[in-house]
Amino acid sequence: MKKDRKNFSWLFGELKRRNVLRVVAMYAPAAFVLLEVMDIITPALSLPPWIVTLTIVVLAIGFPVTVILAWIFDITPEGVKRTDDLDAESEKEPLPQTGRRKLKVSDVVIAALLVALVILIYPKIFSPDQLAEVRDPDGRVPVAVLPFENMSGDTLFNIWSGGFQNLLISSLSNSEEISVRQYEAVNGALEDIREVNYASLTPVLAGEIADKLDTRTLVIGSIMKAGNKVRVNAQLLDAETEEIYKTYQVEGHAEDDLFAMADSLSDMIRNFVEIRKITEDENTPIYRAITYQRSSEAYRYFIHGIDALMAELDMQQAIQWFSRAIETDSTFITAYVFLSHAYSQAGNTRQSKYWADVAYAKRDQLPIAERLLTEHLYASYYGFPEETISIMQQLVDLDEMNPMYHHMLAVDYYKIDEIEEALPIWERALEIHREWGTDWANPYIYFMMGDAYHQLGNHERENELYELGITVIPQNFWVLEYQAICAFSRGEKEEADQILARYQDTRKNVTYCTGAMIFTGMGFIYTKAGMFEEAEEYYRETTVIEPQNPNWKNNLSYFLVDHDIDVDEGLELNEQLLERFPGHPALLDTKGWGLYKKGEFEEALAVLNQAWENRAVYNHNIYKHLQEVEQAVEQLN
Repeated sequence: MKKDRKNFSWLFGELKRRNVLRVVAMYAPAAFVLLEVMDIITPALSLPPWIVTLTIVVLAIGFPVTVILAWIFDITPEGVKRTDDLDAESEKEPLPQTGRRKLKVSDVVIAALLVALVILIYPKIFSPDQLAEVRDPDGRVPVAVLPFENMSGDTLFNIWSGGFQNLLISSLSNSEEISVRQYEAVNGALEDIREVNYASLTPVLAGEIADKLDTRTLVIGSIMKAGNKVRVNAQLLDAETEEIYKTYQVEGHAEDDLFAMADSLSDMIRNFVEIRKITEDENTPIYRAITYQRSSEAYRYFIHGIDALMAELDMQQAIQWFSRAIETDSTFITAYVFLSHAYSQAGNTRQSKYWADVAYAKRDQLPIAERLLTEHLYASYYGFPEETISIMQQLVDLDEMNPMYHHMLAVDYYKIDEIEEALPIWERALEIHREWGTDWANPYIYFMMGDAYHQLGNHERENELYELGITVIPQNFWVLEYQAICAFSRGEKEEADQILARYQDTRKNVTYCTGAMIFTGMGFIYTKAGMFEEAEEYYRETTVIEPQNPNWKNNLSYFLVDHDIDVDEGLELNEQLLERFPGHPALLDTKGWGLYKKGEFEEALAVLNQAWENRAVYNHNIYKHLQEVEQAVEQLN
């Protein structure tokens, strides 16, 4: 009885019976392996590049032909025979089953091809370090400088064809990150390959030279002249892909300027290669997203600043490192932005705003990503959350793989209590790092994101984030603070006490941390855990340890008012502070909130309006208090 041939299962069965699938499984990896081999041997044998193209065309044409032949014919022990039709095959008496299926030669061939395919593909997909495979044993990046092409039409410049090459080799040799192939080696490689006209170097020939010199990064260039103006172009060439990934140009007005032009070119090339190597050594998507290329020295200072700001929580060190980066290169705008953030974290709003203003003044001369970053910083001081969110969303759209942009966008939502908007953005930031295969030493994402889950009552995910944060940054007391709060909220008092002991020990090892600061942290932990008696005890103790520090008295004042513990005492402490610091927005906020708690709505509204007018930046706490009091006044009237 004939089978129905109008369905997919019939077609799949026929492809399998006729061994078409087996042929395809051998053809595809075999074709890929062949192309990889051709790509390797073509330059080695000095074959023309169109050989690879021809191979691709032949393989593409051969694929459907091979599939058709596999459908029609079959290879048997008796030779090549036409494959029987399914109906004729079904009429034959079935062969008896003799146990397990025997291993065929084709099975071995397919397995070998798949192994070769994995070996060839793995480094292309999973190697995050693009320079690793072309580095010298000491980790430095090998670079070869080829003779420059004289396109000036003036034979007097022929000497500068090798002259620029020599000057760049000498200058780049001073770099600790670059291993420069010397003049004799480069020109020896040129002579070994064939007779070379220095004025007609091509990318294909450059690739052959790179193989001889065991490098992939080449510097090629040209010299041009118009009137008394001399222009020198230089390109960084990836000899493996024949891709020019960076181009530089310098100009001068006389032959006497050529030495200065060579020095300028050398600085630009050295900084680019060194920054690229540093970025790949750091192996994190944050640094890879930074487009800065001018000074490797400034870039190193910047990375030290990031480590101090995030991993070490040492704001003074961060300020010093970012300042040195700016002193080294005043055009490094990203360093301005992070310097402003460091001052903000240190509590110095005046300096933070100053550097935000300086960066914003330079925005018109910046690439789009850096311009948006400065506009976001500026809006955080002079605008509203809608503006900062809109700007940061543009940055995320511009570079979806930058976790820092995702984190900053989530923080903008978190600051205005839109935590359900923030959480998936933060999750995406962590996912990017997982995809990259790195851990992110950024404590802010762990404790802010954990606190967001805390507010939603998801303590399981909250605790996972703190555990991850402590694993990545073991000595970060901010993450320990929130981890203790989480333990108390889960009813794990013994665990919480252990975390508190570790928290206090960690803070004692911080050079700028005082006993009052540790007690303030303890008060914060107990407040967030809803343990107000313990919190009050620690807040009061800070005012005994450092009675002249207004911050501790303000913390106690706000705590007493906000949690309705003793509003009158809180307002009394607040008045003492306002005598010393009249018009301070945080103090006015406490006073207005306390008056509201006492039912004095009109007076509270007037004070809170003054606090809002005096604020240095957008303050969501004042905004919420103001909104609540305004509603109370409207209902009263």
